[in-house]
Amino acid sequence: MNEIAMRLAKKLFDRPLIQNQFRSVFIEAMIEPYLAPDGWRYVGDDWKGWDFECGTRLEDRLEVKQSAAHQTWSEADNLKTRGIFDIRARKGYYSGSRFTPMPGRCAGTYVFAWNPVYGADTDHRDPNQWEFYVISASTLPEGQRTIGISKIRRLANSVKIAELAAKCRVVPLEISVVPVGPDS
Repeated sequence: MNEIAMRLAKKLFDRPLIQNQFRSVFIEAMIEPYLAPDGWRYVGDDWKGWDFECGTRLEDRLEVKQSAAHQTWSEADNLKTRGIFDIRARKGYYSGSRFTPMPGRCAGTYVFAWNPVYGADTDHRDPNQWEFYVISASTLPEGQRTIGISKIRRLANSVKIAELAAKCRVVPLEISVVPVGPDS
């Protein structure tokens, strides 16, 4: 890696609190080695509609969302944030420069990463400080733009990073057995 990239990486990521706009890519890089042995490939470059995939179906796509109680912007006011995640449906997604219209959610499974630690011990770089919630997109409220951590906790139990791949194996199977018909 060239010297400029190394300086930039150190400036952005070598500190306990990582800024919002960079923390998402950091979390994706953090979980990638845990998902890769199960066949998940990182594809979240640019404006792609999902971050990981392990096949070609909607159920084979994984979207990662993250938030933290302790934020760089909230530190001055000693403000603990509530944990809000963007889940709004999209009009489509990009693959390179090509836009593909696909109204709705582009991934079948969502991973919500939440760092509940607040105070001097907060370190966004520490995988053990993060809680991960794996939820089927079909379980998320329709028409809702955001979801809070309290609602996510009612929908799923948290897993640690080492358990993430196993949970991501189970949730797509749950999607495929959802009953369809007038009684569902």
